[in-house]
Amino acid sequence: MTTETNNDSHTPATEFFRNLEAAWNAADGDRFGAEFADVTDFVNIRGEHLHGGPALIAAGHQGIFDTIYRGSTNSIHLDRVREVAPGCLLVHATSTLDAPSGPLAGTNQAKMSALLVEQDGTWKAAAFHNTLVRN
Repeated sequence: MTTETNNDSHTPATEFFRNLEAAWNAADGDRFGAEFADVTDFVNIRGEHLHGGPALIAAGHQGIFDTIYRGSTNSIHLDRVREVAPGCLLVHATSTLDAPSGPLAGTNQAKMSALLVEQDGTWKAAAFHNTLVRN
């Protein structure tokens, strides 16, 4: 069974992106990493494919929060949710990053894709892909 929605009414996906946004805006790598499964395939905007869990993702994000994205803010809008199997959601969102300095100084957008899986009543990303949109 496949269900789709184009709004923010699908709670696990909405919560996932709200949590990512809040963690980014607090520059909190641990909080950011906590949204990911013990084994996650994570592709960042530079096309680097990381395979690990929350600690790896947290450390990488804390590194950029402390350096190239220091003082940045991120706003994330949920675009689409599709249930591909029970306990498995494919979600897409658009993020708008405002960075005061660094290689992406200014306002930039990215498209995010995540595969959210339910484990013991919680939802975590088992796969995540972040693609920078160039205008």
